[in-house]
Amino acid sequence: MKKNRIVASFIMCGMLIFTACVSNNTETPESEIIVPEDTQDNTSEETQENKEPETVEPVEIEEKTPEEPINVVFAKDLQNQLQNGGLDDAIKLFDTLPEELESDENLKMVLASLCISNGDFDRANEVAGKLLEENPENVEAMELLTISARASGDYQTYSNLSKKILKSDPLNVQVNILLAEDYAINRKFKQARDSYFKALKSDPQNPDALYGYALMSYYQNDLSTARKACDKILELDDKNVDALAFKGKLSAEENNYSKAISYIQQAMELDPENYTYHLELGSYYGNMGKYDKAIEVWTKATQIDPDYFLAYAYLAGAYDELDDLESALDNYHKVIKTNPKYYFAYESAALLEYHQKNYAEARKLFAEAFTYSQNYCYKVLIAAMYYKEGDSFNGKKYINEALKLLERDSTEYNLVRLFGDAPSKNAESNLVLRINKEDNSNKKGKMLFYMGLYYEINGATEMAHEYYAKVASMHAPMFFEYRLAKWGLEE
Repeated sequence: MKKNRIVASFIMCGMLIFTACVSNNTETPESEIIVPEDTQDNTSEETQENKEPETVEPVEIEEKTPEEPINVVFAKDLQNQLQNGGLDDAIKLFDTLPEELESDENLKMVLASLCISNGDFDRANEVAGKLLEENPENVEAMELLTISARASGDYQTYSNLSKKILKSDPLNVQVNILLAEDYAINRKFKQARDSYFKALKSDPQNPDALYGYALMSYYQNDLSTARKACDKILELDDKNVDALAFKGKLSAEENNYSKAISYIQQAMELDPENYTYHLELGSYYGNMGKYDKAIEVWTKATQIDPDYFLAYAYLAGAYDELDDLESALDNYHKVIKTNPKYYFAYESAALLEYHQKNYAEARKLFAEAFTYSQNYCYKVLIAAMYYKEGDSFNGKKYINEALKLLERDSTEYNLVRLFGDAPSKNAESNLVLRINKEDNSNKKGKMLFYMGLYYEINGATEMAHEYYAKVASMHAPMFFEYRLAKWGLEE
């Protein structure tokens, strides 16, 4: 749960209390009916019976709109700034606070909350600190100081204040939510759920605590409890976007993607520019095999945030699945541009460049991938491309670099050495025997591919296809060379 959510609850609470006070202070009392003495009727009943009724002309009374009290005016101005302006404008409004309202405790709480939301921790501490000086037992002021200390990185103060609050109030809602967030960040999901549960004991309808409790239950694989907590949130607020999106995730866990799509679309109606919701909706479509719809949604995500890599990664995978390799490659390059540390994109882009025989670009990408994962196979593939281009000098250079990464008595070492030595039938036969004895299917498949690649480089196309075919026939391989073997059969 983010800091702004907790602060927002303080702002709303302060505004509600303040406006309640405004309402009480401006309540119009019932009018008292006073009958003046000179208008009292003293005539006898008999006289009244003989007297003809008088015609009374209606008197028009001019209605005057009463002038609004100053606290009402300020409350309306503040609400207007919060709804239509920015935090800066709302905070500046307090610089013109009428003298009659300067001592209002609830307004000071609102000001401190706004300052925390705006990152002005010094002013927030000053305002909340004075409230605490005036009343050392002001728990709300201590809570604000706790939030401010945590948000500003003053963890010693945060820890001290948290302990002080919990000592007198072990079920304090705000502090338990903050502690739960800390546990969650450190992946201590059970402790986090326990803290959210304590907050719910004090406030069973707190949406932040309910959502956190649902999320921690999900991480502990307690989907039933997570679902119930989400349902409770939606009972209280059927437009809670977080709960709607989470219900979509829970439905997807049950492979009910139609229901998941329904929930996430409801969330997107309320928050149409949410990047994460677009990623999730696209994933649900993708899991249903509706790649065209998935691509449409993920493309929209790239328009929402062109500088974030994840939607490009999803698009690359979808285009790859549809065998649109050109579009896949384009998106892998966008992943690299927006997140250069995402090394999987280097490997995937390198494979596609290799397939298109763009060897110079493929070598560059494999070299980048190697800086993140010291996989000897990257070096062998770089060498193989040099050999294909007739550059045996650089080919042997990279083979020697690959050999330095392997144990001398390993099968892999002997396989890679084959690429740098003169062809030898005995060496090839002995190596094939060792490969066939390998029990690990993925390890064996990789080595069968490199045997095929060795024969391809040396012009033995039929032998290369024989080994590539063995790799291509494997069930659910978990190594990237599998794709290269299938492509090798096309040549």
